[in-house]
Amino acid sequence: MNLIDEYIISFNGLDTGEYNFDFKVRDEFFSYFEKSEILGGNFDVDVILIKNSNSLELDIHLVGDVRIPCDRCLDEVTEEIDFEDKIIVEFGDETNFDTNTDYVTLERGKQEINISQFIYEFAHFALPLSRMHKDDEHGHSTCNPKMLQILEDLKPKENKDPDIRWAKLQEIKNNNNFN
Repeated sequence: MNLIDEYIISFNGLDTGEYNFDFKVRDEFFSYFEKSEILGGNFDVDVILIKNSNSLELDIHLVGDVRIPCDRCLDEVTEEIDFEDKIIVEFGDETNFDTNTDYVTLERGKQEINISQFIYEFAHFALPLSRMHKDDEHGHSTCNPKMLQILEDLKPKENKDPDIRWAKLQEIKNNNNFN
């Protein structure tokens, strides 16, 4: 069995109504997807499936933590995630998982849906914009000290003596009236 097959929800034989499904996501889940920003994780996925006569609603809630590279030092940092979204599944002539919308189309006659792609995308949506190690109680960075020193060494030095060419250009600009 493929790892991703663990995230299949079979709705064959279910009456209209509400059903709960629980999944666990571990590190190996993200190795299945190429170019994932997430290095690994440990979180729970709670799914509420609402089966209607001609559609499905999937309320998907992710809670736990993921490991990602720190934007500052590139070491791993653990971030907590808590993300919830809804997917509406309609039935049509062909399957179309256009993940840019909250609506997907599943081919008529299909009796199961694999939600692994939704889990993957929702985990990435849950990531903060700034992904850095938190400061300690004294306000000091907890990033890799060697990398912090490298970054400090690469900072541009303040030039106390301005380039005389720029000073001359500024002088010409200030003396000329372009009215």
